[in-house]
Amino acid sequence: MKNISTWIGLVIFVCIVAVAGSGLAGMRGRNSEQQLVVQKKAIERAAVLCYALEGFYPPRLDHLEEKYGLIVDRNKFLVIYKTFGSNIRPEVSVFRLFSNPKTLKAFVASETTESPDIFDAFDALETIIDE
Repeated sequence: MKNISTWIGLVIFVCIVAVAGSGLAGMRGRNSEQQLVVQKKAIERAAVLCYALEGFYPPRLDHLEEKYGLIVDRNKFLVIYKTFGSNIRPEVSVFRLFSNPKTLKAFVASETTESPDIFDAFDALETIIDE
């Protein structure tokens, strides 16, 4: 009888661990998407702040990092910052990076090709892989 109770306890414990593990994996995926959104909004806010204080949108992301303390985690994100003029709000695209550049290349290639941002990311990726 004691042996059966031990096995039942073990099965219940394994089930609890499995459920907890799957919940954590789901949270990691949501957290990754939230990080993309937070990074993009931080860049956009810094650009708008620059426009409000200096009267122009900065031509390069470096300006926001140097003058406004913007922090871009280049180990996690590929940021494409496109400007169209000093008085037109820049277009910001943020993509997550993978630890293996070939995995990133496969991910970018699998995304919809109708978005011009994907082409820009792919061009930037080619530069990274070739280096």
